[in-house]
Amino acid sequence: MKILSLVTQNLYAAKYSVKKLILPKTQIQKDVFTKQNTYSFNNLNYIKAKNLKEAANFAEKHFGVKNFDISDLSSANLLNQTFTKIYNKTSGKAEFPPIVSIKNKKNSRFSGECGTIHIEVIKNTHMSDDIIHEIGHYNHQKCCSNYKKMGKLSELQDDGITDLSIYEQFKNDKKSQKLIKKLIHPYATSSPDEFVACTFNAIINGKKLPPEIYELYKKYEGPFAEIFINTNTLTPKEFILQ
Repeated sequence: MKILSLVTQNLYAAKYSVKKLILPKTQIQKDVFTKQNTYSFNNLNYIKAKNLKEAANFAEKHFGVKNFDISDLSSANLLNQTFTKIYNKTSGKAEFPPIVSIKNKKNSRFSGECGTIHIEVIKNTHMSDDIIHEIGHYNHQKCCSNYKKMGKLSELQDDGITDLSIYEQFKNDKKSQKLIKKLIHPYATSSPDEFVACTFNAIINGKKLPPEIYELYKKYEGPFAEIFINTNTLTPKEFILQ
């Protein structure tokens, strides 16, 4: 009986203590909201390198670049500065390729290209935008399940892809095409993956965009959509005033 009495007392005490710990719903919501916002991302500070070795070390340490194929210091510093901007704008979530090249090619038909483990950019006056664009492609292919079907028509044909449904849906959406051309860039209307890369570039450079663009960006599985939506979306009023 004494043992039973002690057990009963302990159960009663536990029940009573649980009741005391139960907080009002509003307080719980407040605590959860506070906890969700206690995480703070610390921006990476870009440090200008004094030589190519310093630049290569910075790229490897912070972005995982193993092959730093850049022959002049100004281009190397520009790349690290641009990578730092991308890193900070994506709260450190962006991925960077292990191989990065900046080439001084003349009469090239392209300003940059992206592979599964590398990006290459041609040295020019708008090189920072080209770097961001290619990193947009690089991260898009990492997170997009249908990335191979989102290229330009000529690319799809060269790759032997016969399912053109995603491309055709994108091109046949005339309302969206008009909006993309006006707010992003005419080149962004050429394919879903170019739209994503061009939009990625616009956002990294601080351009605020209306919800309609973000809906398309999410539809075509653009990287870091949720991060961007929380920081860069225009309100309807702001959009009207543009």
